[in-house]
Amino acid sequence: MMGVMILRIIKKEHKLCLICMEEHEVQMVEVGESAMKGDVEISFQAIYEYCNRADEFLETEDLIRRNSSAIKAAGIARNNGVLEE
Repeated sequence: MMGVMILRIIKKEHKLCLICMEEHEVQMVEVGESAMKGDVEISFQAIYEYCNRADEFLETEDLIRRNSSAIKAAGIARNNGVLEE
């Protein structure tokens, strides 16, 4: 996910980071993403854990479900003519 711009920090938590396997402050962040649905590009906001030591993002099982729902909702909104923020 090189070049990903963090839109906002949702929360910070001191815990075992599953990316670098060290205990430190891990951020939960929201980023702008896009995905292709057929030949249409869908934009949505995804949430990831972020390790600033490794400069990498992690998508936990719960976040995979949440981000998948966000893609579906963005696709439905687009198909219904609803403009996204």
